[in-house]
Amino acid sequence: MPSNNIPDYDQLFASMLQLNKLIAQHTHETREEKIATMLQFAALNYIKDQPNIPVSDLCSHLQLSKSSATQLVERLVKSEFVERVDDKEDRRIIRLVITKNGEARLFDIKKNMVDKLKKIFSKIPAKDTRELIRIQNELIETLRKEHNN
Repeated sequence: MPSNNIPDYDQLFASMLQLNKLIAQHTHETREEKIATMLQFAALNYIKDQPNIPVSDLCSHLQLSKSSATQLVERLVKSEFVERVDDKEDRRIIRLVITKNGEARLFDIKKNMVDKLKKIFSKIPAKDTRELIRIQNELIETLRKEHNN
């Protein structure tokens, strides 16, 4: 049993796993749907923030294999969310640009996610939600600092 000053990391880990599972169940998404939606969101968001990025940069950012990134890009192109553009200086490089449809899809995914979070978090006091946001932001900042050192 941990002392009052030491967090119970086993309990934290277990609660994080259970929370993730329950949120997935609550949102009625299969694991595959959730992964596909999150990958689309991450890809479209990155392409929007980094216009004209090469596929290799997207691959690195998402930590995907080249073949997985190629499949993802192919799905995004077929859905008309992204366009491939030849590099003007090096024709071997293919760059990615988000389309208006892609921006609309990005907006829809984010709205859907936020709506689901609102529904879930409406069941707890707003002050607790704000505290969770504060803690998450502190973790993000700490991990970013560690990563940059």
